[in-house]
Amino acid sequence: MSSVQGATPGPRRRGPARSLTRDQVVRAALDELRDNGIDAVSFRSVSRRLGVNPMALYTYVADKDELLSAMFDHVFSAIGDALPGEVEDPRQGLTAFFTAAFRLMVEYADLSRLVRPTAVGMDLDLAERVYRMLADLGVDQSRIADVHLALLELTIGSAAAAHARVPPAEQRAADPERPLLSAVLRRAEDLNVADHFARTFGLLLDALVNGGGYA
Repeated sequence: MSSVQGATPGPRRRGPARSLTRDQVVRAALDELRDNGIDAVSFRSVSRRLGVNPMALYTYVADKDELLSAMFDHVFSAIGDALPGEVEDPRQGLTAFFTAAFRLMVEYADLSRLVRPTAVGMDLDLAERVYRMLADLGVDQSRIADVHLALLELTIGSAAAAHARVPPAEQRAADPERPLLSAVLRRAEDLNVADHFARTFGLLLDALVNGGGYA
């Protein structure tokens, strides 16, 4: 049983508050996640953003677990929207899907901690589409789980690395005694992280599909 299903019922619902929707509540919670981290997400902080009493949120979500679940659904749906209805090139489809996940993890630094507190945990149809694309690339069914995990770990790790601070300007200045270090720091400053992720993702995907390895 999920924590949402087994939760103690919240206050009795008396109908929706005026000019407020469930989608607005979820979006306000995601704004709080983006600006202050997942630990800051609460009925009080979300209601403050919406300008309502915290009790008004019980009209739309039963408790914090349900709010986190709705936030997860919203984000996962946004990632799924990156996939076209028909995917002609599974490699391009996978790259688009994981790059969308990467962009959202960069925007929401705590997104990897937003674990859905329900029994399902993911859109099963979307998961099947991702696994089908891996199979269409030639990944054996017995290896799909390992390949998917490797791609997911790259995505989460790359998003975490993207939040690292760029070195101060004085450290990026040309250093004749360390020409390679200077070149790398200048490159890091100018790097488009999303483009870099897509290239790295392609290299790993090709290696896993064509090279095998542990996966």
